[in-house]
Amino acid sequence: MKKSVLATAFLAVFSVATTTQAVTITYGISNENVPLKLENPSAKHNGWFHKDPGGLPGVEVEGVTKKVTSFQSLTNITKNTQWLKVFGGVDKNGVVVLKMGNLPSWVPGFHDKLGNFAFKKVGDKELYFGEWVKKGGNVNKDRVVYYAGNNKTEVMPTGGTAVYEVVGINNNSDLDKAVLTGQMTADFNKGKLNGSISKPGLTVKVEDAQIKSNASFAGNAVANGSIKGMTNGHFFGKDASALAGYAKFNGNNQYDTAFGGTKK
Repeated sequence: MKKSVLATAFLAVFSVATTTQAVTITYGISNENVPLKLENPSAKHNGWFHKDPGGLPGVEVEGVTKKVTSFQSLTNITKNTQWLKVFGGVDKNGVVVLKMGNLPSWVPGFHDKLGNFAFKKVGDKELYFGEWVKKGGNVNKDRVVYYAGNNKTEVMPTGGTAVYEVVGINNNSDLDKAVLTGQMTADFNKGKLNGSISKPGLTVKVEDAQIKSNASFAGNAVANGSIKGMTNGHFFGKDASALAGYAKFNGNNQYDTAFGGTKK
């Protein structure tokens, strides 16, 4: 019974589906030279096990999948099959852990080649951030962090400040691992973003990242007070009601962190 349910579930999620809607996905990824692709919207799907309206942010693994599957669909399929305890679940922090590499050999097709995911939704928006490791990859060398959403801010605030409650994902390969939490402050008068998020053993600071009129931000990041890196991201929703981004530390992949949050 378990074999039948799980096999059918994954065939429903990753099988070829109909055309996508004309939607622009705004995304960022710490390494563009990996098979994980985020730039295209999800394909519409109306299966018995899950539904996808299409036009949502999602993932495609180049050379493995033939369509984009939304984070929404991945979340739903994970919830529906979490009782199997085969490939992860949704933990107490709302992080979706999807261990495709752990699928048993009897699951048909390419599914065990999709790699391992951990991602989280930002508030009630179709905006997600997370990490991915290819099948057989080294979590300390091959892990990439990313974000993707479909409602980038069109008109940015030109004055005032906003404080965001932010959560970060870093090495959340198992359920209920600690997430980073903290605040970031956008000063729209000065066009700067500052703040920090932390968990035991890791603090990531964003320092004077430049906020641009196209709703993006970019600047310096620091891990644990001394490891220098960079950050990139975007604002989403009306009046920049949410943000998402990542911090990357070249040569120190273990500190790379994806983050997202909403305005207080």
